Amino acid sequence: MRVWAFPWIYPYDRPGMKYSGIFVHRQYKGLIECGADLTVIIPVPWHPPYPLSQLHNEWKRYKELDFPNQREYDGIKVYYPRIANMRPSRFVKKPYTERYIESIVNFFKNHNIKLDPATDIFYSQWLPGSALVQLAAHKLGVKSAVSGIGDDIIVWPHDSKEAFCTFEKLLLVADLRIVNADYLGKEMNKLTGRNLNYHVIYFGIDHAVFKPATTENIKAIRKEYNIPDNKVIVLTIGSALKRKGWLDLFDALKEVKKENDNFLLIGCYGEPSDIDIVAEVETRGLTSYFINVGEIKPEALSGLYNTADIFCLPSHWEGLATVISEAMASGLPVITTDMCGHPEIIENNVTGVLIPAKQPVMLSKELLVLINSKEKRDYLGKNARDFIVDKFGSYIDNAAQLYKIMAALLLKK
Repeated sequence: MRVWAFPWIYPYDRPGMKYSGIFVHRQYKGLIECGADLTVIIPVPWHPPYPLSQLHNEWKRYKELDFPNQREYDGIKVYYPRIANMRPSRFVKKPYTERYIESIVNFFKNHNIKLDPATDIFYSQWLPGSALVQLAAHKLGVKSAVSGIGDDIIVWPHDSKEAFCTFEKLLLVADLRIVNADYLGKEMNKLTGRNLNYHVIYFGIDHAVFKPATTENIKAIRKEYNIPDNKVIVLTIGSALKRKGWLDLFDALKEVKKENDNFLLIGCYGEPSDIDIVAEVETRGLTSYFINVGEIKPEALSGLYNTADIFCLPSHWEGLATVISEAMASGLPVITTDMCGHPEIIENNVTGVLIPAKQPVMLSKELLVLINSKEKRDYLGKNARDFIVDKFGSYIDNAAQLYKIMAALLLKK
């Protein structure tokens, strides 16, 4: 089986993009280990060479990103076919949808690749882009699997009437519908008023990498980040967005400090952003309680989890945040919101702590309990690790489910 993967976000060595879509990449690696011949294709708008690229903001932005025609990331070939993109707009003779599809069609033509509907499948993540990829797949005579991850089901269909119509049409004609949390599938059907078949495929975790560390390793990693041994470390990871709950966490820790100031918060984040993390920390008098690591490379993440005693992500909505399952696999007690897919993997006060969204006062109380009780931290962390290993599955386990579903689809006439 040849899988042509079209991710909307994918790791790239540029600020804000190094960790972007790493959960998707791990799933691709799992599909390959299951036997798939997988290639990543990411159509990007064309831009002229410098200095002409400076004549239009979009040209300038894509010139700065400097996507190559092709590259290799962790053993996977990644191609960037160009979408026709003349400026000013009066020179653009075709709508964006047509130009996007044309870029994909031309990719296969230019590389002399003949697609076979019995062996080839298009697989796209993030539903707005999936609509275009699906059109290209059907034009080329192959089946299309589409995957909903989070905002593309929770937020995007509500943006406009046009967005909803695209969303509904996409799901109706999709050959295979995948979601990474059952909540998203139910929400999909609620929005469309239908009972569409879907498959829940969790991204899974490499729990051989994300795992508890020995006391000596923890001390070594903390020394690397200049973290004192006598503090309780709270870790949060996510884009610097209000919806990730950063401000709720800062407000909560401001209250925690009044009762117990023996903690430090580590913040790991990248683009996109709609808040100034450093300024918000300073406003609440938490500067000396905050270690700002910014964005780090994916391979350093497992070590970062091992520096912590508690993981907290008070997000307002998610599909199912990968960082939560990574923290659980690392043996950390997790505090997060009872939103969307989180209750599917967290049993309150057994494998983690669930609180309502946008409730910093309640968050402060739960944080204080964990900061004060190593016994409860250990209890939740052990249960969390056991759940991930025994029930949630590794990225290979869950990719094997996806591979099986795709293979069955290709057998259908």
